[in-house]
Order: sequence, then C-alpha cells, then structure tokens
Amino acid sequence: MIVHQPFHYHSFEELRQDIDRLGVDVPVSEDVSVLAQPVDCGRFVLPNRLVVLPMEGCDGLADGSPDVLTLRRYRRFAAGGSGLLWVEACAVAEEGRANPRQIWLHQGNVAVFRTMVDQARQAARETMGGNHRPALVLQLTHSGRYSRPGRAPKPIIAHHSKYLDPIHKLPADYPLITDDELERLEDVYVETARLAYEAGFDAVDVKACHRYLISELHASHTRENSRYGGPEWENRTRLFRNIVTKIRDRVPGIAVTSRMNAYDSMAYPYGWGMAEDGSLQPDLKDPIRLVQFLVDSGAPLVNITIGNPYFNPHVNRPFDLPIIGMNVPPEHSLEGVGRFLHIVRHIQQQFPKLPVVGGGYSVLRQFLPNVGAAAVQQGWVSLVGGGRMSFAYPEFAREVVQGRKLDPEKVCVACSACTQIMRDGGRSGCVPRDAAVYEPIYKAGRAEALDTIQEMAKTCRQCSDPTCVPKCPAHVDVPGFIQAIVDGRFRDAYETIRATNVLATICGYVCPSETLCESTCINEHYQEPVPIRHLQRWVSRKAIEEGWARETRPVLPDTGKRVAVAGAGPAGVAAAITLAALGHRVTLLERAGQPGGMAKDTIPADRMPDPILQQELEDVLLSTGAIERRNYSLGPAGTLDDILDEGFDAVLLAPGLSRSLTLPGSARPESGVEGALDFLRQVKHEGRQVSGTVLVLGGGNTAIDAALSAKRAGAEDVAILYRRSFAEMPAWPNERDEAMQGGVNFLILTQPLRYVMDAAGKLTGIEVVRTKLGAADASGRRRPENQAGSEHVIAADLVVEAIGQGVDAKLQAVLPGIAFSRQGTIVTRPGSSATSRLRVYAAGDVVNGGATVVQAVAEGTRAAQEIHQALVGETLVHIG
Repeated sequence: MIVHQPFHYHSFEELRQDIDRLGVDVPVSEDVSVLAQPVDCGRFVLPNRLVVLPMEGCDGLADGSPDVLTLRRYRRFAAGGSGLLWVEACAVAEEGRANPRQIWLHQGNVAVFRTMVDQARQAARETMGGNHRPALVLQLTHSGRYSRPGRAPKPIIAHHSKYLDPIHKLPADYPLITDDELERLEDVYVETARLAYEAGFDAVDVKACHRYLISELHASHTRENSRYGGPEWENRTRLFRNIVTKIRDRVPGIAVTSRMNAYDSMAYPYGWGMAEDGSLQPDLKDPIRLVQFLVDSGAPLVNITIGNPYFNPHVNRPFDLPIIGMNVPPEHSLEGVGRFLHIVRHIQQQFPKLPVVGGGYSVLRQFLPNVGAAAVQQGWVSLVGGGRMSFAYPEFAREVVQGRKLDPEKVCVACSACTQIMRDGGRSGCVPRDAAVYEPIYKAGRAEALDTIQEMAKTCRQCSDPTCVPKCPAHVDVPGFIQAIVDGRFRDAYETIRATNVLATICGYVCPSETLCESTCINEHYQEPVPIRHLQRWVSRKAIEEGWARETRPVLPDTGKRVAVAGAGPAGVAAAITLAALGHRVTLLERAGQPGGMAKDTIPADRMPDPILQQELEDVLLSTGAIERRNYSLGPAGTLDDILDEGFDAVLLAPGLSRSLTLPGSARPESGVEGALDFLRQVKHEGRQVSGTVLVLGGGNTAIDAALSAKRAGAEDVAILYRRSFAEMPAWPNERDEAMQGGVNFLILTQPLRYVMDAAGKLTGIEVVRTKLGAADASGRRRPENQAGSEHVIAADLVVEAIGQGVDAKLQAVLPGIAFSRQGTIVTRPGSSATSRLRVYAAGDVVNGGATVVQAVAEGTRAAQEIHQALVGETLVHIG
C-alpha cells in the first residue's frame, strides 16, 4: 500500500508520471472529445457522457419539498451541461428520511418536484441550446440504519453488523425490520415512482448502495428465517427485484434503474460483492447477477458505486482531507481511483451494450476529463460521473463539451467539507467554491458540532472563585455545567444550569453574555473568553430535543396556599415554576392563552426562534406539574381586585411593558410614526413590509431590533438616531455590530426635536440638532448638549420610536393601590419584590423598566422565594 498524499499535480504529464511511479492502473488521455458524444439509452438519448452524480443537499423543507437551495442546485447542474442529472436520494417514507431536510416525494408536493424538473430543463435550454435535453433520474431511497427523520437517529436495520452496530451503539437485541414491513414498502416505492412520473422525471433509481436499507438487505447473509435475507441470493435481493418489477409493470411510462453497490469493502458475511474468505477482495458474482436482472427488466442504464461513506468513505470518495473524527485515508488517492475504475470496468465488460455510469473521479480535479475519457475509450465505462465536482463546478461538463480545459481554481479540492456540513446538520454544498452560500452554513454547523463544543468547554479554567458567576443575574454555576460538558455528562450540565435558571435555552439565545458572565472571564487575558452562552444554548437545546426539559420534577408537599401570577413572560414563568416546586397552588394568568409575553411578541425570530421559545416554555411549565393556566388579561373585566377576590393568598404582577414612549415635546403626525413594540410585533407575526427611509429613535436593543427588522422588511435606508456617542449607547456591543453589518446607519450625537409633517398631517421628516457631550449626568453617562445653529431636517417615510417602554395607562387603572414611578414602572420596597399593596408583589420589566431575559428570570425566581417565605415562614437562599 502506498502512503496517502494530497493532490499536487499541475500538469497532465506530472499526473501520468506519478501513475507510472505508483504502479496504479489508471488510464489517461489528452483527447477528451469522446465525452461529448451522445449515448443512446433506449428510453432516452443523453446529449453527452457526463453525469451529475447524486449528492444529497439536505436542504428540503419539513414536508419533504425541495427548498430554495434545492431548486437552485438543480438549475445550476442543468445549466452546467451534463447529459444526465442523477437527482439525489429522495425518501419514499417519512420514517426513512436520512435527516429532517431530506427531500421526500408524496402526493402533497408533486407540484414542487415538477417545478424543480421544469426549472432544470429550462436552465439547460438557456445555456446549452434548445436541442439539449438532459435526462433526470430520481433516486428513491429508504435510509434504513441511517434513518433520522427528526433530531435524533432512529435506525431501521435489516441485520446486525459487527462493523456498523457499534457505531450506532445498537444492542444485540435491537429489533430488525420485519418481513411484513418490508413487503409493505414494495408498494410504497411503486407509489413514489408513479408520483415521480407525474413530476416529469425520465427514470427512477431504486437505490441499492452505501448501506441504506436495500443495500443492507443485499448483504443480509446473517438474517435468519426471512424471505428477505439469509444465504440465498433470491431472498437477499427479493425486495429490490419485487420493487423494480412492480414499478416496471404498474408505471410503464417511467424507466427503472439503480445506483447499486458492487463492492462494499466490508468483510463477508457483512458485505456485498465480497470474497467469502473474509478478506477485502471483491467477488462480483452477486452484483453481476443483479445487473443481469436489471438488463432483463429493461433498465436503460445502471450506475455502479462502491463502499460506505459512513464506514470507509475513502473507498467511494477518494479525498485529500477527511471529515472531523475520521482518519486520513490509508492509501494514495490514485489507488482509490484505480479500485473504483476496475470494479466498474468488470461490470461494464460483462455488459458491453449496457450504458454503465462510474464515479470516483472528483479527486482528480482538472484532470477528471482525462481519466474519464481514457476509461471510456478503453471500454471500462460508458458514462463519467462527478458528484463533489458538480457541487464545486456545476458547469464542468459544459467546459468539456465545448472544448475547454477545467479551471484549477474552480474544481473540487477533495476537502470533505460538503460531507462535514451534512454530518453537522447543515445544508450541503461546496464551501470554498460556493462560499457566499455555504461558508456561513459550514461555520455555523462546526460551531454546533460535538467535537467543537467540547473543545470550547475545555478552555474553561475551572476557577476556584469564578468571576463569571457573580456577573450572571441567575448565578448559574458556570464552571460546573461546563465541566459536565467536557466529561460528556450533558444531562448533568443542563440540570446544573436549570437549578438557577429555568429558561436556560431562551437565555442561551438572547442573553448579553459579552456584558455579563463572559465580560469577566479570566481566560480573556490568555486567549478568548470561554463562550459560555454558546455552551449553555447548545446543552439546553439538547435538553429540549432529548425531552429532559419536560420530564416531571420533584415538588415539595402541598402548602395549601394559592398564588396567582399575572403575566407569562420570562419573569412570570420563572416565578410560577418556582412557586409550584415549593408546593404552592399556582394559577398562571396568560394573555392570549400563550406563554412568552413581550419576548414572544417582539424579539425577532433570527435572535430567538419562535419554535424553541415556545417549546421551552411549554416544557418547563409541564415539568413542574399542575400549574393552572388561564387565558386572562388585566383590564376592566379583570382587575387586581378581581384576582384578590378569588381568594389567592398572594399575587405576583409580571406583565410586560406594552407601551412605547413617545418623543417628548413634539406633535405626533397622523401617520408615519409608530412605537417600536407594535412595529416589531407586526413585522414578526404579520409579515409587515415597509419601503423608503426608516428612522429609529433610541440607542437600546429595542432600537437595534427595530432597525434590523425594518431592513429585513424592505426598507431601502435605515438609520438609528441617538443623542449620545457609541460609548454611551446602551445596546449590547454584539447587537450593535450586527446592525452595522446588516446595513443599518448610525447617526450619533443627534437629538430629535420634533416631527415635520405635511398639511394632511402625514410625516415628511424629523427636525434634529447636533449634540456634543458635556459632564456626566445621574446615569453616569456624559450629558448630550444641543449645538445651537445645527438644526436640520432629515426626510423620512417612517419613524419608529424606541426611546423606552412603560406600563400602559389602562393597565395602571386596573391595579388600584399599586404605586408607580415617574417612568411608569411599579415601585417595590427596597431589596424586596413587595409592592405598596399587601400580598401583591411584582417582578421583571414592569419593575426594572426593561432589562435582560435572564434578569427577568432571576427577579421572578427571587419574587417566588420571597412569596414563599411570607406565606409559610421558610427562608430560602435567594439569587443575587
């Protein structure tokens, strides 16, 4: 065996010399014109010999429909000039999807697949001419042991394998798919083939490769007492043969073929196409017999592949660099190319009239046509496929057919990043050659991968007196949960966070860690701060996915006390859960019958995805037991007096601040000026669109959210007007930076004075004055001072006021006996959550005027502990 080395050939002659030096049987030819020849497949004629091999994009929608990137990919492939587009693995059943974004064809989305086919053919005509019609083959699959229709794997296996079961951690008694279940799948494949015909595909591929279900059945020598396994070839291939025959007979309008493994490189009796002496030598009698069946069944062509990308990926995809956790290939990549060529050669020479597709060429980069053409010229293959090459260089076929050499700066570099994206749960494509789309996806996936997470966690120095913990309003045991991640004790890590922060996931998304826990991380002085928020988000999101967050929690014995919590935002939910755990009977009064409060209403979905927010809120409320949840809004029909009259022993007020403060000293136009909270709600939940110039008044996070939302909602120009400098701006630095990167302009040292409007009362602009900073005011920030003579008007189509929030005046009216501050917040006793009214407490934004979610959680928890002490006389350890 020859030592692996990366590709380093810069000329045709260098490649040929190294082939001779290595002694590998890989043919090369400088004349590549044979690849431009058409190929008659009987059912259709291919315009050339170049094939886009099936490379799964993992970018379908939840219902299995092709998404924007899927449609884009096949337009690019078709425009690239290949004669045959072998469309990626398409699930025939939801439980057989390899990932939650694998495409899946069913009656409900045939029209979208038809659109994909039509767009591909149109793109081919536009670049290659009206007579160029590539054939489209749809690969039908059931992922078997690689099934993962949701976040967690759900393997469906045909036999136990000493090689693959340990990878999936499957016990010896893990159940096998039954014969009855396999028999039912036959008709599922047939129905999917019928839909493929309806969608306009030329052929379907009954996928039998890479150890997905049918491929695994072909190697199920050890499957006992089964019509679909055992030593007999007829049994092991029964599912495949029955499906092919049924499709041929019941859907005569579509051709049937297969991309099939001819050699697994996995020792007998666990591999297909393997010598029975237990070596890794090929024995192709079984695959050849199956190809003969396809020929007899009228297959127009066959696509031959080898290996298993999850077990021995270098066999079917020779590469320079492996994915994370895999070893460098134990051989020179030219050895891998040679092996693939000769397996395909053996099949092709057994069936010289059958068009056979071969692969394994992408690692050759710009010399792919030279080796592919030579293989065709020598009768080793009919059609030359590029999978990873198609991702990187979709127009490679057009270059070859039109007589141009491939550009070395566009070819696949065999880096395995397109595979790494899939392993990391992202959408797959070429990271270096299609970087604008796939580089961010790749980096985001790497940031969430287990190996990355544990390496991040290892940067924590496990300080004996950690400076990060006091900076966390919830006082999370940061070193404790991070060490648990290092140790692989992910459940313990989550429980450590949840001990003081019941909304761990939400805070993991929206907490300003750079100004809280991470701001005092000692590791900053050596490298970078430990990414505490990122680690918390990862492990707490895992808790939701694994179901830990909703598991029943222990509660103290019933105290007999009843507490009402008005408001189901972070503070209210945290208080309700804490009170219930302490044994009190809790009624959570939810506006609109849903938890989440203003966070749900106004935090943009890109910062806090709604499904995660709602799932965590529902899970944690469920976990604590019988919290009564009531659709209730404080108002004339439901006042504080009404709540107390129900006999509650205590009431916690935790409503959100639903009123945006307005620009003081200015008449408000009839139209063109809106409060930030209403604006954010409309953009997030109603799809509000805007145009023209939008000005946002204020310098906090709400202003940042409003500005970015306006930009995403269609505004041509967006600017934030702030009367102080960047140094005084209360918005978190990361949020401010994101706004700048998103195209938001900042007009600092600019004081809004009054609105300018036309005769009809419509906004036309805003008059402002420039400021300079004077001495510090009561807030500790330098006071802005207006500069006389600098007044001017800035034209605007819309102004969004984000200069603060307060309690709605109508809400104040239904809270008799509650004292409010000049700023419109509820006044509580110093160091307490108690209000001016007996048995009534308050926490969260309605007290602090609008702070962080983690601050609200901490205040809600503290208030619950104070209520508990007041009701039963027990003192608890308070947070903060």
